Amino acid sequence: MFNLPHSSIPGAMFPAVPAQAAATMLAVLHQFRFTERLPPTELQALQFRQLSELLAHAYRSVPYYGPVLRAAGYRPGVPLTAESWARLPILARVQVQEAGTRLHARDLPAGHGAVAVGVTSSSSGRPVSARKTALFQFYWQCLVVRDHEWQARDFSATLMSIVRDNQRDPAKQGPLRRLPNWGGPLPAIYPTGPGLFLDYRAPVAELLAIIIQERPPYLITFPSLLRELLHESHASGLRPQGLREVRSFGETLAPDLRDRTVAAWSEAGHPPLRVTDAYSSVEIGVIASPCPEQNAMHVQSEGVHLEILRPDGTPCAIGEEGRVVVTSLHNFAMPLIRYDITDRAIFGPPCACGRTLPVLAALPGRARDMVTLPDGRRQFPFYGHPIIMKVDSLIGAIVQHQVAQTALDEVEFRLVVRRPLTAEEEKFIIDTATTSLGGAHRVRLVYRTEIPRQPSGKFAEFTNEYENPPVGK
Repeated sequence: MFNLPHSSIPGAMFPAVPAQAAATMLAVLHQFRFTERLPPTELQALQFRQLSELLAHAYRSVPYYGPVLRAAGYRPGVPLTAESWARLPILARVQVQEAGTRLHARDLPAGHGAVAVGVTSSSSGRPVSARKTALFQFYWQCLVVRDHEWQARDFSATLMSIVRDNQRDPAKQGPLRRLPNWGGPLPAIYPTGPGLFLDYRAPVAELLAIIIQERPPYLITFPSLLRELLHESHASGLRPQGLREVRSFGETLAPDLRDRTVAAWSEAGHPPLRVTDAYSSVEIGVIASPCPEQNAMHVQSEGVHLEILRPDGTPCAIGEEGRVVVTSLHNFAMPLIRYDITDRAIFGPPCACGRTLPVLAALPGRARDMVTLPDGRRQFPFYGHPIIMKVDSLIGAIVQHQVAQTALDEVEFRLVVRRPLTAEEEKFIIDTATTSLGGAHRVRLVYRTEIPRQPSGKFAEFTNEYENPPVGK
C-alpha cells in the first residue's frame, strides 16, 4: 500500500514535497532500503565504522570507559576488527547501576541534541536510568517508521494502543481517549487516521467491549494483557471484528499465544489475523522487528550491534541459544558498550525475503525469569499453561494467572478467578504444572483478587522471586 507523505507546498500534493524534518527522516529511510540488503560483510564494516566513532568518544569523554577500554587494549585511531571488539568486556546491568554518573558523557559532538532520561522496568529489582540524545531518539523513530512501512499498514485506518494512560484520572474519566492521529513519529511524515488510547487499568471485560465497539484494524498491547483479553473473549463468546493486526511489545510473545490469537480472532472470509512482535528496550531502542514476508525477526543493524554469546563469551552458532549482548550505535550521552541486557535469543539462518539483516529465530525470554532447579541449574519455565487452557471450564474460570518461584523447591501458581475452582480442577492445574516443570518443585495454588502490573504496564507471567526478591522484601 502506498502512503502519500504530507507536502509542505500548497497545491503540490503529488509527488509530495516534505518539510525539512520529514525529509531528513525519509532520507534515512531511503538508505535503509539499501543497507537492509547489503552483504553481511559490508554491513558489519559499516557498523564497525560507526562503533569506532562511539568508542573514541567514550574513551575521551566518558569517565567509566577510559580505563576500561585501555585495559582491553583499545586505542583511538586503530581500526576496529571483530577480534578487537571481542576483547572488550561485557557490561552487566549491576555495573551500570554501580557506575552511575561515571557512564555519563562530559560532552557531546555537535548535532546530537538535548539529553533525555528514561528509567527501565524494575521487575528484576535492578532499575537502570538511561540517558539518551535527541539523535538517538531520531534513529529510534526512523526504525519505528520502517516497521510501519515493512508491514504495509494502512495509515488512514484507526490504531488502538492499550497501555497505561497517565494523562487521565481513572476515578473521573473513562478508559478511552481519542487522538487525531497515530502519535509517535509517523504523523510528522504521513497523514494518518485517528489514534485510540485505552487505559489498561480498566476491567478486562470493559476493555474488550470497547475494542468490539470501536473496531480498530490495528491493536497494540502487552502479550500478558492480550492473553487476558482472549480469556475474556472465550468466556463471553464476544470477539472483535475488523482486526487486521495485533502487535505485541514489552514482553516475550509465546508461540502458543500467537496461535491462539490467530485462531480465536481471525474472521471467516478475510485474510488470517496477523500477530506481530516488537523487540526493544528503554536503554537500547528498537532491537528487532518482524519480517513482513517470513516468520522471522530482523535485527535492526542500522541502530544496534547485537551478539548472542555462549557462557565462555564466544559467539553462538545459528540455532544455538545464548545471552544477548547489545550496543546502541548512536547513544553518545551514555554509551552502553557490549551490554548484557539479560535476555536469551537464538540466531536463525538467512531470511528468504532477501533482506540480509541478521535473523532472530527465537526469543525464549529474559534470563532473570528462568526457574532455578534444586541442584542449582537454571532452565526456562514451561509450566503447562497451554495444556491447562485447553480445558474449556478453566478458560472461563481463570481471569488472570502468574507463576512465581518463591523458594528453591517451591513454585506458587497465583490465580484470579471468576468462580471457585473445583478440587478436580485445582488438582489438574497442580499436576500439570508439577509435571511440566520436571517434578523438581512443589506447586501450590494461591488465590488473589488482583495481580498488579508494573507502572510501565508490563507483566511477568513467570517471575523468579527466589533469586530476585521483589523490591522491599
